[in-house]
Amino acid sequence: MTVDSSFLPLKKTKEILVQESEGFPSDVPNGCTSHKALAPIILFGQIFSLMPVGGYFEENPEEIKFRFISPRFLYSCMTLFIFVSIIVLCLLNLADRGSLSLSDVATIIYYTVILLAMLEFFVLAYNWRSIMTHWTREERPFLYYPYETGRGLPLESLVRRVAAVVIVFAFIEDVMNFISAFKLNETHMKSCPHASDFWRNFFRREHRYIVRVIPYHKVLGIAIELMMRVAKFTWHFIDVFIICVCLTLQRRFQQYNNRIENMNGKELPQSTWKELRYDFLRLSELIAFLDGKFSRLILMACANNMFFISMQLYNIFDVKPTAFTTIYFWYSLMFLICRCFCALYITSAIYEASLKPLILLRDFPTAGWNLDLQRLIDHVALKSIAFSGKRFFFVTRPLILAMAGTIVTYELVLLDQVEKDQDTTLDCNF
Repeated sequence: MTVDSSFLPLKKTKEILVQESEGFPSDVPNGCTSHKALAPIILFGQIFSLMPVGGYFEENPEEIKFRFISPRFLYSCMTLFIFVSIIVLCLLNLADRGSLSLSDVATIIYYTVILLAMLEFFVLAYNWRSIMTHWTREERPFLYYPYETGRGLPLESLVRRVAAVVIVFAFIEDVMNFISAFKLNETHMKSCPHASDFWRNFFRREHRYIVRVIPYHKVLGIAIELMMRVAKFTWHFIDVFIICVCLTLQRRFQQYNNRIENMNGKELPQSTWKELRYDFLRLSELIAFLDGKFSRLILMACANNMFFISMQLYNIFDVKPTAFTTIYFWYSLMFLICRCFCALYITSAIYEASLKPLILLRDFPTAGWNLDLQRLIDHVALKSIAFSGKRFFFVTRPLILAMAGTIVTYELVLLDQVEKDQDTTLDCNF
């Protein structure tokens, strides 16, 4: 029976304990796994019917379970069915009208992105056990001496805080969206005497494609709004999930670089460089593995952010019927830009961290040069370690500027070629 050497990090480091630092080996991990760090994010996603898996709070990722007959899965299926029904009603309404405006196109794309995201999180949930089992096995050496926990906040706390900040701002954006629609409906009712029932008129304006098929009722209105909140959270959760995943991986590269930095350019035995080379290969192969699982989500997030930043920029300078609606549009645009930048910047930090060993290795004397050190340098220099969007592009820092340039170009085309949609707030024939 053979034993995977990745589970024996302490045995590999015995001969370099004295040379690297004054630390001592221990059977107790000096940090949490990515499996544990991501568990609260999965829990929050499940509140909105995403990632229907169980056992994600267990210490061992082998305990993760995906069951087709479970409350989580049934809740997710029910949400998916309702949302697909809403999309069908929307498409039938557009087909009946026989015309398509820019706002209609934006609505279709918005719903399509959410539907694809729901399906993608289903796929991830189904494969989450195998993903986390492999992920935990590959990152295991970084939980023990001679690797430190990394600088800054503990990994679990960092992931929770960053996710919480993004989700809070997303919640504010969603609340402002509802208040803006509320104010617009107030304005409409003041101008149109025939509109007497406030909430009936509200849902007739906001969700006409549903109310025209299903008779309005208060229960229906509440159900629609709850579904819209789930859909909006899914839209935000794509970026939140990518940010949290990349924060955990960035921490592993930070630990690796800190270990090299702590060696202070000392002359080290070849066995140490061999171990460092294996650990870097371990990280690069882990990124390649996870890229195969998350690249569709990254592609979706980048395309979604580019389109809706362009749409918000296109609509931002129109005179709005209420002051609050103007405030909402500006806040929504700023938040969307910041969310997109945060996701791209943190994801691209993995690539930047993977190149840092090239700089650090220059401090080591040539007297200690050996084959494993040379092979490590070759691997760092020649291997592109970064997430991608289905290999169409790699998420690096230059991509941020490239996306900004593309958005500006697309915006100029919109302003020059596409007519503004007519405001129907004061249209009493609505």
